[in-house]
Amino acid sequence: MATPKFDLKRVIDAGVGVTDLAVETVRDYAAEAQKRVAAAQKSVVDFDPKATYSAIEKRVVSLPTVGLSTATDAYGDLVKRGQTLVGRIRRQSSTQEAVAAAETTVAKARTTRTQAAVANKTAAKKTAAKKTVAKKRAVAKSSAKATRTSAKKTVSAGSRALVDAAQKVGD
Repeated sequence: MATPKFDLKRVIDAGVGVTDLAVETVRDYAAEAQKRVAAAQKSVVDFDPKATYSAIEKRVVSLPTVGLSTATDAYGDLVKRGQTLVGRIRRQSSTQEAVAAAETTVAKARTTRTQAAVANKTAAKKTAAKKTVAKKRAVAKSSAKATRTSAKKTVSAGSRALVDAAQKVGD
Protein backbone atom coordinates (compact mmCIF):
# COMPACT_ATOMS: atom_id res chain seq x y z
CA MET A 1 0.00 0.00 0.00
CA ALA A 2 1.42 3.39 -1.03
CA THR A 3 1.95 6.04 1.60
CA PRO A 4 -0.56 8.85 1.04
CA LYS A 5 0.92 12.22 0.13
CA PHE A 6 0.07 15.05 2.52
CA ASP A 7 -1.52 17.94 0.64
CA LEU A 8 -2.69 20.79 2.89
CA LYS A 9 -4.93 22.29 0.19
CA ARG A 10 -6.78 18.97 -0.20
CA VAL A 11 -7.12 18.66 3.57
CA ILE A 12 -8.59 22.17 3.76
CA ASP A 13 -10.94 21.41 0.86
CA ALA A 14 -12.00 18.22 2.61
CA GLY A 15 -12.65 20.21 5.79
CA VAL A 16 -14.83 22.64 3.85
CA GLY A 17 -16.59 19.67 2.27
CA VAL A 18 -17.23 18.10 5.69
CA THR A 19 -18.68 21.37 6.95
CA ASP A 20 -20.87 21.72 3.88
CA LEU A 21 -22.08 18.13 4.21
CA ALA A 22 -22.73 18.54 7.93
CA VAL A 23 -24.82 21.67 7.40
CA GLU A 24 -26.78 19.99 4.62
CA THR A 25 -27.34 16.89 6.74
CA VAL A 26 -28.49 18.90 9.75
CA ARG A 27 -30.88 20.88 7.53
CA ASP A 28 -32.24 17.63 6.07
CA TYR A 29 -32.69 16.07 9.50
CA ALA A 30 -34.33 19.23 10.83
CA ALA A 31 -36.76 19.23 7.90
CA GLU A 32 -37.46 15.53 8.44
CA ALA A 33 -37.98 16.13 12.17
CA GLN A 34 -40.40 18.95 11.40
CA LYS A 35 -42.34 16.66 9.07
CA ARG A 36 -42.47 13.96 11.71
CA VAL A 37 -43.58 16.40 14.40
CA ALA A 38 -46.29 17.73 12.10
CA ALA A 39 -47.43 14.19 11.34
CA ALA A 40 -47.38 13.31 15.03
CA GLN A 41 -49.42 16.38 15.90
CA LYS A 42 -51.99 15.44 13.26
CA SER A 43 -52.44 12.00 14.64
CA VAL A 44 -51.56 12.10 18.31
CA VAL A 45 -53.63 9.00 18.95
CA ASP A 46 -51.74 6.95 16.37
CA PHE A 47 -48.28 8.14 17.47
CA ASP A 48 -46.22 5.20 18.72
CA PRO A 49 -42.91 6.19 20.36
CA LYS A 50 -41.71 2.57 20.39
CA ALA A 51 -42.23 2.23 16.65
CA THR A 52 -40.40 5.49 16.03
CA TYR A 53 -37.53 4.39 18.28
CA SER A 54 -37.44 1.02 16.55
CA ALA A 55 -37.27 2.63 13.11
CA ILE A 56 -34.41 4.88 14.22
CA GLU A 57 -32.62 1.93 15.83
CA LYS A 58 -32.88 -0.12 12.62
CA ARG A 59 -31.51 2.77 10.62
CA VAL A 60 -28.50 3.23 12.91
CA VAL A 61 -27.74 -0.49 13.11
CA SER A 62 -27.92 -0.86 9.35
CA LEU A 63 -25.23 1.77 8.74
CA PRO A 64 -22.33 0.05 6.98
CA THR A 65 -18.92 -0.33 8.50
CA VAL A 66 -16.57 1.93 6.65
CA GLY A 67 -13.49 0.16 5.30
CA LEU A 68 -10.30 1.87 4.20
CA SER A 69 -11.31 2.05 0.54
CA THR A 70 -14.72 3.43 1.45
CA ALA A 71 -13.10 6.01 3.73
CA THR A 72 -10.72 6.99 0.92
CA ASP A 73 -13.64 7.34 -1.48
CA ALA A 74 -15.56 9.38 1.08
CA TYR A 75 -12.52 11.61 1.62
CA GLY A 76 -12.22 12.16 -2.14
CA ASP A 77 -15.92 13.02 -2.31
CA LEU A 78 -15.52 15.50 0.55
CA VAL A 79 -12.52 17.10 -1.18
CA LYS A 80 -14.58 17.51 -4.38
CA ARG A 81 -17.49 18.90 -2.40
CA GLY A 82 -15.20 21.37 -0.62
CA GLN A 83 -13.54 22.42 -3.87
CA THR A 84 -16.94 23.02 -5.44
CA LEU A 85 -18.08 25.15 -2.50
CA VAL A 86 -14.82 27.11 -2.36
CA GLY A 87 -15.06 27.71 -6.12
CA ARG A 88 -18.64 28.97 -5.78
CA ILE A 89 -17.62 31.30 -2.96
CA ARG A 90 -14.60 32.61 -4.89
CA ARG A 91 -16.78 33.29 -7.97
CA GLN A 92 -19.49 35.19 -6.10
CA SER A 93 -19.44 38.91 -6.78
CA SER A 94 -19.19 39.91 -3.10
CA THR A 95 -16.02 37.84 -2.70
CA GLN A 96 -14.50 39.35 -5.82
CA GLU A 97 -15.40 42.83 -4.54
CA ALA A 98 -13.75 42.02 -1.19
CA VAL A 99 -10.59 40.81 -2.95
CA ALA A 100 -10.47 43.94 -5.11
CA ALA A 101 -11.00 46.16 -2.06
CA ALA A 102 -8.21 44.33 -0.22
CA GLU A 103 -5.84 44.78 -3.16
CA THR A 104 -6.67 48.51 -3.24
CA THR A 105 -6.03 48.78 0.49
CA VAL A 106 -2.68 47.03 0.16
CA ALA A 107 -1.66 49.36 -2.66
CA LYS A 108 -2.69 52.42 -0.66
CA ALA A 109 -0.83 51.13 2.40
CA ARG A 110 2.35 50.70 0.35
CA THR A 111 1.98 54.23 -1.00
CA THR A 112 1.44 55.56 2.51
CA ARG A 113 4.53 53.74 3.76
CA THR A 114 6.62 55.17 0.93
CA GLN A 115 5.31 58.70 1.46
CA ALA A 116 5.92 58.51 5.20
CA ALA A 117 9.47 57.29 4.59
CA VAL A 118 10.10 60.17 2.16
CA ALA A 119 8.66 62.67 4.68
CA ASN A 120 10.87 61.27 7.45
CA LYS A 121 13.91 61.27 5.21
CA THR A 122 13.23 64.87 4.16
CA ALA A 123 12.72 65.93 7.79
CA ALA A 124 16.03 64.29 8.74
CA LYS A 125 17.96 66.47 6.29
CA LYS A 126 19.25 69.60 7.97
CA THR A 127 19.04 71.55 4.74
CA ALA A 128 15.37 70.78 4.07
CA ALA A 129 13.01 73.74 4.13
CA LYS A 130 10.22 73.68 6.69
CA LYS A 131 7.62 74.11 3.93
CA THR A 132 8.95 71.08 2.09
CA VAL A 133 8.87 68.95 5.24
CA ALA A 134 5.35 70.14 6.10
CA LYS A 135 4.16 69.40 2.56
CA LYS A 136 5.65 65.89 2.59
CA ARG A 137 4.05 65.18 5.98
CA ALA A 138 0.67 66.47 4.76
CA VAL A 139 0.86 64.19 1.74
CA ALA A 140 1.70 61.22 3.98
CA LYS A 141 -1.14 62.11 6.37
CA SER A 142 -3.63 62.38 3.49
CA SER A 143 -2.43 59.05 2.15
CA ALA A 144 -2.84 57.46 5.58
CA LYS A 145 -6.41 58.75 5.76
CA ALA A 146 -7.18 57.30 2.31
CA THR A 147 -5.68 53.98 3.40
CA ARG A 148 -7.86 53.96 6.53
CA THR A 149 -10.97 54.65 4.42
CA SER A 150 -9.98 51.89 2.00
CA ALA A 151 -9.46 49.47 4.89
CA LYS A 152 -12.97 50.24 6.19
CA LYS A 153 -14.40 49.51 2.74
CA THR A 154 -12.42 46.26 2.64
CA VAL A 155 -13.86 45.16 5.98
CA SER A 156 -17.37 46.01 4.80
CA ALA A 157 -16.89 44.10 1.54
CA GLY A 158 -15.41 41.17 3.45
CA SER A 159 -18.43 41.09 5.76
CA ARG A 160 -20.81 40.98 2.79
CA ALA A 161 -18.76 38.20 1.21
CA LEU A 162 -18.83 36.22 4.46
CA VAL A 163 -22.62 36.46 4.72
CA ASP A 164 -23.03 35.42 1.08
CA ALA A 165 -20.59 32.52 1.56
CA ALA A 166 -22.39 31.32 4.70
CA GLN A 167 -25.62 31.11 2.72
CA LYS A 168 -23.94 28.77 0.21
CA VAL A 169 -22.81 26.28 2.86
CA GLY A 170 -25.03 23.23 2.93
CA ASP A 171 -26.67 23.88 -0.45
